[in-house]
Amino acid sequence: MNLSIGTTCTAHGGSSEFVPSGVAVGTEPELNTDDFATFKLSEHTPLATIDYGVERAGYPFFHVDSLTNPVQVEVKYSEEFEGLNSPFGDGPYTFANQLGNSFRVETFNITETGRLRSSLLQGGQRWQSMRLLTDGDVSFSAVGFEATIDPVEPEDLPGQFSCDDETLNEIWKLGARAATAACVDKGTQKAIWEVDPTNGVFARSLRPSLSYKGTGLANYTLEFDTMIQRGGSWWSVASTLAGNAYTLLFTGELPDATRFANVNTTLTPPNTISLSYGVDFVNQTTLPSYVLDVFEVPFPVRENTCGHLSVSLNDTQVFNISKSSYPLATGEFTGAFGFGAYQDQEAYFRNVHVFDTHNGSSLYSNTLTTTDVLAEYGTQTNTESVCLDGPKRDRLVWLGDFIHTARIMGVSTSRADQARGTLQYLLDSQIANGELSISPAIGYDMKVAPESFSISGAYPLADYQLLGLISFHDYVRWSGDTAWAQETWPKWQKQINWIINHISNDTGLVQFTNGAFLGAQEDGSAVSCAAVQALTSAAEIASAIGDEESAAKYRKVGASLATAIYAKLWNNELGTYGAALSDMGNFSVSGTGFCITSGVASRNQTSQALARLSKLRLGPGYKDSSDESSTDPSTNISPNTNGFLLPAMFGNNASTTGIDLVRSLWTVMLPGDEERNKTATGTSWEYVNAKTEGPGLGLFTSLSHPWGGAATYILTEWVAGLRPAPGTAGFGYRNWIVAPETGITAGLKRAQARVETAFGGALSVQWQLNGGKVNAIIEAPETTEGKFTYHGRTIRLSGQTSYNVTVSV
Repeated sequence: MNLSIGTTCTAHGGSSEFVPSGVAVGTEPELNTDDFATFKLSEHTPLATIDYGVERAGYPFFHVDSLTNPVQVEVKYSEEFEGLNSPFGDGPYTFANQLGNSFRVETFNITETGRLRSSLLQGGQRWQSMRLLTDGDVSFSAVGFEATIDPVEPEDLPGQFSCDDETLNEIWKLGARAATAACVDKGTQKAIWEVDPTNGVFARSLRPSLSYKGTGLANYTLEFDTMIQRGGSWWSVASTLAGNAYTLLFTGELPDATRFANVNTTLTPPNTISLSYGVDFVNQTTLPSYVLDVFEVPFPVRENTCGHLSVSLNDTQVFNISKSSYPLATGEFTGAFGFGAYQDQEAYFRNVHVFDTHNGSSLYSNTLTTTDVLAEYGTQTNTESVCLDGPKRDRLVWLGDFIHTARIMGVSTSRADQARGTLQYLLDSQIANGELSISPAIGYDMKVAPESFSISGAYPLADYQLLGLISFHDYVRWSGDTAWAQETWPKWQKQINWIINHISNDTGLVQFTNGAFLGAQEDGSAVSCAAVQALTSAAEIASAIGDEESAAKYRKVGASLATAIYAKLWNNELGTYGAALSDMGNFSVSGTGFCITSGVASRNQTSQALARLSKLRLGPGYKDSSDESSTDPSTNISPNTNGFLLPAMFGNNASTTGIDLVRSLWTVMLPGDEERNKTATGTSWEYVNAKTEGPGLGLFTSLSHPWGGAATYILTEWVAGLRPAPGTAGFGYRNWIVAPETGITAGLKRAQARVETAFGGALSVQWQLNGGKVNAIIEAPETTEGKFTYHGRTIRLSGQTSYNVTVSV
């Protein structure tokens, strides 16, 4: 099985570039492309399809080789091929400021030959199209992306896996490449606003970026100056920092001299102010938006002319109309304000003044003419190396979703700086009660006034606190970074105490009040078992840094919680853990996974619960819970939650079932027939549709989401059999295990794996089954020690850097 890999080259100044593997020129998008070469767009062949082979990210560039006269070219970006046939590409992504273009379509006015570069990055895509909009011919000798992610290929990462099953090799790369694409270095995601000392901030093709200082405001009047450079200006009020807002789009007269040929005047009619509620003026799959009204401006709105706008919001009046006239707009008139520009539009903003509508007192004032506004409005260059949820969408630092990414990094990229930076950025968002923000945006300074972000609703999904704590443990486990763990320990203890305070004195189970992702937030098996695993993990770190008092406390609380789960949530008739005390007739993937990996389930319960999973089997994987429809064509399979099952299966004598899940669910993400070639990006997906085995949320699906890459670390740790020893002894791979039995059970004849250790070098194994014997060659730092295990036999290894072990099968 072969992937078409785009090449990487070095440009002037030493920066890396991603260049295409293929191009096709015609009248519509083409799935099959030829090797990339100089191409021309003309009246008869106006569209080029450009294929990068796998997920790429960066600032788009184009080298114009020749043109007959000035032309306009529309460029689309998409992870999935079908996005090139959509008017909006596979976007837009306007639910949060993500330090990149909010849109997946941008238009260029080309007036001369030479290099042309977009000012806003595109975070992740495999496909690109270029469509000539106007008369004339134009040829391009080069296109690509100035890389904003590490250009390293999976084959060149510090961590490695390979075996004699090529499908498993490609599956391992999915998570490795997804982590590489989602994790970004400090300073690579540049500021998205420009600041002019006279005209103020300049925004283009961006969701309104919000001042965190406005998150608690209500019943206010917002005043500002705006000067439209092209198309219009866009601002929001009563907005959360990520999610729904009331947005207003001020479209100018759209003069012929600056108007692009592809402007949608139905969506953005000239000389109007359009009012919407949601995240945009167009719907996204899971984020509906509503155009509430369109108001005509009774005079032509000129470009490059500064004007003053005032919008009154006092809970009863918007443009002299009642809020009750718009039942689809459910949000209260409370929240932040911000400024941006719609697709291909450009505008300046300055002299912002917010005052109390009732008494006229000043609430906020800023000229927007100094660079300090970048941090306030979340538009500054990223100040920390962090891992995002995904490169094209959800470009936020998600707390709970990092749980798989953290482990993938340990067996592939070994980027401790990025993993530590992610966790530090989350710690910087901690509020007084101990909670961490579940999804901070990377353009803000989270050290400043995190309580402001709390007001804006950035702390829901309480069980993400559990998953974040487990991620912290898993990072320390592979990195051995106990020094940083000790340095930040007081903050983690605040979070742990917050978790402990949510264990009910009545039921002995976890009870959250602000939502849960894994399952029921009150007395649920998934959340309660995840809490046991989080507390056990915290106890291990406490022991590693010498805080035995805290370690004992966390073990005791965890054991008490486990006892309550064991006694109250096991459904003997069902043969598994019930979803919650109030829902004992249902069960879930997450509940099964965490109740096993946390050690709550007994050996007998584990066997029964794993057998019971067959009732959840649907399509290529397992549906999330037994009360989810098996016939609804929109039912999705989550590689994320299915990933929680893999350690439970492989660690408890169900490796045959586990390897079947790896092959069935993750193979659909690889190239294959024509339909699979349209969706393969070389990276792991967010969701898979149970019926079609394609992307689970249509074009909205992230096809590069490391939360869906659990198979990567499972292949290293269980199929190759290379993993750290249990407990603190295994931190940083000081003690390790090589156990090839699972791989041999899966039918492999050979496998090899390599990981970086905290002890001055790599740890690697190559094993091969031959003539009734398995031979393993192990390389390890001399200061580490380990054991080789096979079928009940254990051989201890220490004091050397190379070991050769042979045992009979």
